[in-house]
Amino acid sequence: MVSIFNWISANLPIIILSLAGILLILLAIFLVMIRRLGKTTRKYKALIEGAEGKNLEEIVLENGKKLQQVLFEMNIFREKLEVVADISKKSIQKVGLLRFDAFEDTGGELSYALALLNNENNGIVISSIFGRDDARTYCKYVNGGKSKHPLSKEEEKAIRQAFGLVE
Repeated sequence: MVSIFNWISANLPIIILSLAGILLILLAIFLVMIRRLGKTTRKYKALIEGAEGKNLEEIVLENGKKLQQVLFEMNIFREKLEVVADISKKSIQKVGLLRFDAFEDTGGELSYALALLNNENNGIVISSIFGRDDARTYCKYVNGGKSKHPLSKEEEKAIRQAFGLVE
C-alpha cells in the first residue's frame, strides 16, 4: 500500500494534468451534445407544431380524412370508368373503307364499301354503287364479322380491313 501512495505522490502533477485533460475532453463532448440536443429540440418542436400552428396529431388526422375522401372519389371514378368501358365495347371501334370502280365505264373510284364494327365485330357494312345513270346504296348487318346477307367481295374486303387484316 505504501508503494501506491509513494507512486501517486511522485507522479501527482502528471495525474492532475491527465485528469484535467480528460475533464476538458469530457467538457467539450458535453458542449457538443448540448448543441445537438438544442437543434434536435427545435426540429421536434417545429414538427409537432406544424406549419400552421397545428400539432402533428391534427395534421395526421386531417391528412387521413383527405385520404379517405380521395379514396371515395376514386371508387366513384372507377365505377364510372366501368360504365364507360361497357359503353365503349358497343361503340364503333373498327372502320374499314374500300373505294372501287363498280363498272368499267365509270372511273374515279366513286363506289365504296364502308364497314363500321364494334369491339365484338358487330355493326354494319354500307356500300354505294355509283353508275353513270344512277347510284344505289346498300346496308347490311354484321354480327361477329359475318352477315346473314350475301356480301360482295368489296364488302368482305372492307370488313377484313376493319379487322386490320388488309391495308
